[in-house]
Amino acid sequence: MKGRRWYLAVAWALVGSLAQAATPGERLTEAVLGACVSLQAQKTLREEAADAAAGRFVQGGTLWVAGSVPRFDSEWLGRAGGLMPLSGMAAPGDVGAADVLVYGCRVGAEEADAARLRAVRERQGLVIAVGPASAPKSLQEAASFYLPVGLPADTPLFAQASASASLAALWAFTGDLVGACTRQGRMPTLWQSVMVPGSRERNAKYRSQRFHDDVTVPPQAPGVLGERYLAGLCTALTGLRSQHGKIAAAGALVRRAVETRHTVFHANMGHFEPALLLGPDVTFALSVLPAKDPEADLKQHGVAGDALLAVWYTAMPTALLSAAREKQVATACILAGNPTEARDQALADVLLDPQWVIGDAVVEVPGYDVRILPPSGVLNSAVFFAVLADAQAGIAAAR
Repeated sequence: MKGRRWYLAVAWALVGSLAQAATPGERLTEAVLGACVSLQAQKTLREEAADAAAGRFVQGGTLWVAGSVPRFDSEWLGRAGGLMPLSGMAAPGDVGAADVLVYGCRVGAEEADAARLRAVRERQGLVIAVGPASAPKSLQEAASFYLPVGLPADTPLFAQASASASLAALWAFTGDLVGACTRQGRMPTLWQSVMVPGSRERNAKYRSQRFHDDVTVPPQAPGVLGERYLAGLCTALTGLRSQHGKIAAAGALVRRAVETRHTVFHANMGHFEPALLLGPDVTFALSVLPAKDPEADLKQHGVAGDALLAVWYTAMPTALLSAAREKQVATACILAGNPTEARDQALADVLLDPQWVIGDAVVEVPGYDVRILPPSGVLNSAVFFAVLADAQAGIAAAR
């Protein structure tokens, strides 16, 4: 009863926050927060899905991942705080009768997604799908378990915000899957962020194993690890309120470049690439810099009046921001916390804190050597989309 009262209190507080949100960027981040709060009410559904998946995985089945959400598979594969023994699905025929498919559904791809999921189900594969709560019944029933993500219909950049929140559902489910495995006496191997000293050696020791044979983790109660992840994520999303002014400033920086017919460059470091989700609902284009040596491309093509919106990780992109300054390109950079790094905060015109820190994992598991479950994909993409929502609103208002 106490947990229900807490959930209702938070839900009503969010209703008030959404009502007071002044800008499209604020409304978007508050909507993602609200979606994560609603995911906390799906504990029983996540537990059932996790138990079913763990039963197959422990018996030797393969965990596959795919989705119409661009890079949904990359968000789960090889991730800090994520499972090691995963495979990317290229086609439904990859999935066998003993296997599990985890699938991310994109707004607008419902018919094609339902067809792919039915094809996997016909092969007796277990399908855990994550997607919009507004998805048609035909899609939801195509999955063995459908984990719905709910946002207000008037959320700015609805499809993109929905994808951000879907990553939260993915990682909450992952936590519950780990917990379900521990109740069957097995602890899956999970990655530690390569940004942490000693992690590469630690990861190399386990990367060929499905389960640990040298670590004893006591059985975790159903739903507990997923709940811890969502609680940590909600705290971080609430913390984004401290960034509303900077989000608006970054949006204005992008807007000025668009209005003066200059280029808006984009650079990304991370498994999830939010720019791949942009469609006709975003009325201006981004020029995406190459992942390798983006500063060289910016030096070649950037001119005064352009803008750069960078979604980065935990190390200051000094070379990239210095190149932008040299070319008089205005910069906004989304950069996580790293207390061990000395930073020149003035390198970026706007430096946004997405409210996560080096290590990129928020959940402690009793008896395990590293934290698990990363928040970066959710938080970085939510801030990125919020900046674009503010920029687009400013452009529309000026016309």
